[in-house]
Order: sequence, then C-alpha cells, then structure tokens
Amino acid sequence: ARVNRHGPSASGPSHNGPPAVTMAVDPRKDAQDYIAEKRVDILFQELGTRLVFERPEDPNAFLLSVLEGLKKNRSDKVPSTFFTTEDVMTLFDMFDPTGRGEISAAQYDQALLSMGIESPTVALPGHATTKVDRATFARCVKEELAALSLT
Repeated sequence: ARVNRHGPSASGPSHNGPPAVTMAVDPRKDAQDYIAEKRVDILFQELGTRLVFERPEDPNAFLLSVLEGLKKNRSDKVPSTFFTTEDVMTLFDMFDPTGRGEISAAQYDQALLSMGIESPTVALPGHATTKVDRATFARCVKEELAALSLT
C-alpha cells in the first residue's frame, strides 16, 4: 500500500487523522490485464504468423493490409482465422495417414497444439472421447479457431 502524502484536499476540510492509504497498482499486472482484455497477445500472434508465413517485401504495408482486413471482417461479423477449411482437413489427413476416417482424442489434442490452440474451449462430443471422426474434427477445430478469432 502507498501512503498519500499530499496532505488535505484543497477542496475539502482539514483532516487530523492518519494519512489516507491507497492501493498501489502493479504496472505489470495492469499491463497483463489490459493485454488479455483487449486480446493484444492474440493480435500480435496473428500478425506475426501471417508476416512470417507470407514474408512480404514491404512488411509495414502488409501488416496495414491485414489490420484493414481484420477491421472489415469485424464489421461484417466474419471470423478471421489464419487457417482455412482446407488447412483443417489437411491437418486431419496428416493425423490419419491410413485414411481410416478417425483419429484418437490424443491425436486431436496434438493437432490443436500444432495450430497453436493450447487451451481448448470446445468439448468433444461424448462419443468422441476415444475417437474423433473427420466431421467432428472439422467442426470442433473450426469452433476453436472462431473462439480465437480477432473479429
């Protein structure tokens, strides 16, 4: 706690008690709260991913274009994700090299990690706790990506 040493308020009467105590704000916690609330970390991750993937000649113009696209998607209420439906299905196929049409729940978790989804929020349906079919995979991954979307 920090002690208010500025004395009595100029607008109020004099006060003869102990100095007023105010709570100190931890600037790191305050910054972390702001970053989490405004999802700045997700924005930077998205921008960095797109920048490294595309490697444009003019990074500033590219980032400006991405930000404008995100803004348009937000106003149109369209989720913005780095991964396309084709990417999601290709990922499923990578975890299902024999083409059986299903993967294990552990493989599903690993697929999410490979997409940068470290803390999944979408629960697999009860029947999919041991095996995840292609349609369930696509639906759940798209929901996870939409939850992380900046728009």
